[in-house]
Amino acid sequence: MTRVCIIDDDEFFARLLASLLSGPEVETAVACDMAQADSLLADSDFDVVFLDVRLPDGNGLDLAPKIKELPSAPELIIMTGLGDPDGAELAIRSGAWDYIQKTGTPEGLQLSFKRALEFRRNKESAQPVERRGIVGQSPRLVEVIRQMATAARSSANVLILGETGTGKEGLARAVHANSPRRSKNYVVVDCASLHEALVGSDLFGHRKGAFTGAVSDKAGVLQRADGGTLFLDEISELSLELQKSFLRLLETRTFRPLGDTREVRLDFRLVCASNKSLADMVAAGTFREDLYYRIRAAVLQLPPLRELGDDVLLIAAHHLERICRDSGLGQKTLSRELKAFFLEYGWPGNVRELIHVLEAMVASAPDQEMLVPALLPQELRIQMLRARVGRTNNPDACARQEQTAPAGPLGSWNEYKKQEQERVELAYLDDLIRASGGELKRALAISGLSPSRLYGLLSKYGRSLGGKSAGRSNAARKGQDF
Repeated sequence: MTRVCIIDDDEFFARLLASLLSGPEVETAVACDMAQADSLLADSDFDVVFLDVRLPDGNGLDLAPKIKELPSAPELIIMTGLGDPDGAELAIRSGAWDYIQKTGTPEGLQLSFKRALEFRRNKESAQPVERRGIVGQSPRLVEVIRQMATAARSSANVLILGETGTGKEGLARAVHANSPRRSKNYVVVDCASLHEALVGSDLFGHRKGAFTGAVSDKAGVLQRADGGTLFLDEISELSLELQKSFLRLLETRTFRPLGDTREVRLDFRLVCASNKSLADMVAAGTFREDLYYRIRAAVLQLPPLRELGDDVLLIAAHHLERICRDSGLGQKTLSRELKAFFLEYGWPGNVRELIHVLEAMVASAPDQEMLVPALLPQELRIQMLRARVGRTNNPDACARQEQTAPAGPLGSWNEYKKQEQERVELAYLDDLIRASGGELKRALAISGLSPSRLYGLLSKYGRSLGGKSAGRSNAARKGQDF
C-alpha cells in the first residue's frame, strides 16, 4: 500500500489531488495546516508528501527538514500557486523531489507522483534485503519481499495476512531483520495459546504479593520487547477483552504490571499475523474496528503455495537441503516424477505441509539419494495414483482436454497451467454470478471467497455482480459496485 500525505489549506485542491492519486493501492490523508501536519506525520508513515508553501500558520518549507528526517523518509513534492525560481531552488535544497505549480495540468501532477514513486522503489530495491530463509523468485513473492523491505525500514505497524502454513512468522522475522531495531529483541506472542486467567501476569508481569503465589517480581513478555519488535501471531484469536488491552497499549505505549501503581513506558514495533479476514471479523463484531485500523498501517499478503508456480520446487529444494543437513545425511534430490507431482498438487497446508512431506520421505529412506513418488505419505501417493489412473481411463476427460488445448505448438508447462487456471476461473465466475443472482452476500457464501479475492477475480476478467464491466471506473476500483 502506498501512503500519501497532502498538506494544503485549499480543501478543494486537496480533494482534487487526492482523487487524481486514488487507486486500489494508494491511500491518502490530508492536513490543512502545519499543526495538523505535525500530528499526522507523527502518527503514520508515508511514502510521498505533497506540501503547500503557503499555510495558515506558517511557511510549508519550514516542515521540509522534519519530513525528510522521518523514519519512512518520504519523497517530498513542494506545491505552490505561483511559480517562483527562488522558491524552487529553496525547495530542492530542502530535499524535495519536485517543485510543482498547483495550476498545472492533472496529468502533470500525476506524472510527478508516478516518478517520485519509481525513484523511491528503485532506491529501495538497491538496498540489500535480508530474506531470512524466504525462498522464491516468482513475481508475486518478489513483490511481497519488496513491500516487506519498505515497511521494515519505517516504524509502521505491519499486518501479515495469509493462509495457514504460508510462512507468516518467517516474514515477520524478516521485517525485524530489515528494520533499524534488528539488534534488539524479537518477541513472539502466540495469541491462540494465551490463557485468559494468566494473560495479565504473563504479558504485563507482576509485583511481589500481587496475588497468591507471587513471591517475587516478574517481568512480562511485553517488557522484553522494549526497543525491539513484538510479534502477535494469529491476532484474530484474541478475546474482545484482550483486544481492548492491546488497543490501550498501542495508544499510550504504557502498561501497568499487576500489583503496581506505576505506569511502565514501552517502545516497540508491532507486527501482527492472521490467517482469517480481520475485515470480515470486524463486520461480524468479533474484532474491534479501532484496533484493526491501528495494526494495519502496512499490510503484507502472502500468496498460497499453489499460486507460486515453479517456486514450489525452489522451496522444496531449500527445505530438503536443510532437513538433510540437520539430520546429518547426504544431500538428496527429487525425481522428475516427484517434481511433476509437487507442481500439480494443491498444497492445502502450504509450505508447512510441504516441509512435513519432505521430512516424512527423508525419514523413510535415509540412505536413498533420490526421492521418488513411492516414498510419499500414503494419502498423497493414493491421490497421485488416482489422478494418473483417472487420466488414463477417462476418454471423455481426454477429449475435453483436447478440445481446450491451446492452438498451435505446445508451450511451456507454466504457460499451459496458467491458461487452464484462467479458463476454470472465468467459467466458475460466470456460474457464480448466475447462481448468486448478482447478490454480493450470496456470492461470498456460495464461493467461500473473501471480498477482496472475489473483487480481484471480477476485475481480472471484466465481470461484475451487477452485470457491468469491472475494473473500468473509479467506482469499481473502490469496490462501490458492491
